[in-house]
Amino acid sequence: MNDEDLRDLFAAFAMLTLGTGGTATSDARDCYRMADAMIEAKYAEEEPEVGITAVKRKYTRKSNEDHSTES
Repeated sequence: MNDEDLRDLFAAFAMLTLGTGGTATSDARDCYRMADAMIEAKYAEEEPEVGITAVKRKYTRKSNEDHSTES
């Protein structure tokens, strides 16, 4: 699926969630604006974590061999 197909799919999902408040033309434009925002978010680079939120616990995982008991 290329980006144009994905844009159409996103616009279709946006169209399904919109109410019937406006005209079909303005609703379609809004849906494609939302789809463009979704495509942009898809390719956006994540901001690096800084400060205290960047600190993560380091867990070590023991393998199953360490826990097995052989007779």
